[in-house]
Amino acid sequence: MKKEYKVLPRIPLDKRLSPDRHTDTRFTIQSYASREAVDRRREELRFNLRMAAGLYPWPEKTPLNTKTELVGNYEGYCLYKIMFESRPGFWSTGNLYLPDPLPEKAPAILNVFGHWDPQRLTRRPDGAADYPQQLANFARMGFVCLATDMIGKVDSLQISHEYGRYEKELWASNGLGVQLWNNIRALDLLCELPYVDADHIGVTGASGGGSQSLFLGLLDERIRACAPINMISLHFQGGCQCENAAGLRRDTNNGEMCAMIAPRALFLAGSTGDWTSWQETEEVPAMLEAYRHYGAEDMVEHYYQVADHQYNAKTRRRIYSFFARHLMGKEILWDEQPIDVPDLQAHTWFAGKGHAPGYNNDAEFFEGFKAERSAAVAKLPDCEKKKMLTWVTGIRKVAYALADPNVEAWDGVAVEKSIVMASHGEQIPWMKLTPANWDGKSVCLALGGAGKECLDNPAVRAKLDDGVCVISGDLFMTGEYTVGPKKVAGPLNAYRYFTTFHYTADAYRAQDVSLLWTLARGAGEECTIWADGCAARSVACALPLLEGVAKAELEAEALAITGDDAYYRDCFIPGILTLGGVEGCLSMAGCEVVRF
Repeated sequence: MKKEYKVLPRIPLDKRLSPDRHTDTRFTIQSYASREAVDRRREELRFNLRMAAGLYPWPEKTPLNTKTELVGNYEGYCLYKIMFESRPGFWSTGNLYLPDPLPEKAPAILNVFGHWDPQRLTRRPDGAADYPQQLANFARMGFVCLATDMIGKVDSLQISHEYGRYEKELWASNGLGVQLWNNIRALDLLCELPYVDADHIGVTGASGGGSQSLFLGLLDERIRACAPINMISLHFQGGCQCENAAGLRRDTNNGEMCAMIAPRALFLAGSTGDWTSWQETEEVPAMLEAYRHYGAEDMVEHYYQVADHQYNAKTRRRIYSFFARHLMGKEILWDEQPIDVPDLQAHTWFAGKGHAPGYNNDAEFFEGFKAERSAAVAKLPDCEKKKMLTWVTGIRKVAYALADPNVEAWDGVAVEKSIVMASHGEQIPWMKLTPANWDGKSVCLALGGAGKECLDNPAVRAKLDDGVCVISGDLFMTGEYTVGPKKVAGPLNAYRYFTTFHYTADAYRAQDVSLLWTLARGAGEECTIWADGCAARSVACALPLLEGVAKAELEAEALAITGDDAYYRDCFIPGILTLGGVEGCLSMAGCEVVRF
């Protein structure tokens, strides 16, 4: 960068250059001032989850086309294979356990699974988990139990378990969202069963199944009792793609999301040998901080033991009582009864060979997802699209501070050099050039892909000659940001799931456009924007959220970006393509847009 355009003698001390949030960050307990504050935060986090999961707006609830097949009748329960079409061409698979005899109305439990293989068929010889026995005992107690597969596991083989990441993030298409929608539709299925008491439904799962239980419990009020087992932690957030959607934890964590289940019944189980090892002194107090505002502290139950990662018999004994208490209204101390299952493969539809009809692989599913999302978002009014864009880009009104500027004079132009700072830790170098013939009204925010060196552009120089005050600054990673982001503190997953916890550089640039626009708008009455290079794309993405823009002049070549690969390379903002990308944003702009 030319010396005359430099503001700082060093790289900006911008906190965004040293990101430190990741799966293993140790988060603190969040406090709330009132019940109303908890209610507001719950709605914020529900919207956040839906956006991250690709479920905003809601997909259409199409016919489930449920298929069942009897596996066998056993003492106290019946077992079926079950599959249902959670969205057209995509099937959720699993088992249905029914009490025998079947009551007129029974409470129900949705059972979801973590990364123990083979999932719902797991019978660990070390006793860490025994799902067939657990599910059979639930049914013998009088619960209707629906057990569903994780994607890419057992019978659910239409897409891989690692579905998501890379260009799929541009569309908010990820395994977390697929599983969450499967589970919402599983609740629909349970509510449709004539023998299920739809007002008394619970969910439970351990490890990754605990994550699924958390997300469903947060989002769906039909869950009246939630038991995420050996998962909820303030210092580990989940180590799989299916638990880490882009944007999910930019300003929250699993502990806070779980607290938002208040005041419904919640059971936490923890062990000394995994990431729940601090449950009794960290996670339980975090839950009570929210629950106390409802006078519902007694709705939080917890159990902690000396053990490794588990959903073992000790935990199950307490879970049987928890669900009996909150879904049956009974105090039952259930003694788990052993079962004999000679052929676990009989519980499955395909025995590892083939999968349900419809989508055959990740690529096919992704194309279908894109078509569905494009159609759904297209029906929204601009106000809803702008709400989505605010989440996607992170643009919002923020208080900012300025350093006292250094002042210079260049051939009849007064020059101010300073930095603007705001709540993300930004420290953006900027300049204000005021020509002697300025009318006191006309201001142009000039932004370039190379930062403030866009001031050399003849078009920008012509504005100065015409008496327009020009303000320019370095968007994130341009101009005086001469190096890439520093190494993220933390484990490998800090890189792998970076977008779960942080905005991308392109999103930060859109935020910087908004911040610098606020600065420019305060300097005059008739304000315009000029931008080239990557800055033109950043302006386009920000433009619908900017107030008072008289005209935007943007480089046409920079805006000519099409296709998932090009966006992933040149405009990587997770979720932006659900809104139509650059062109979709420009269609919502409230000002004249000129391409040069």
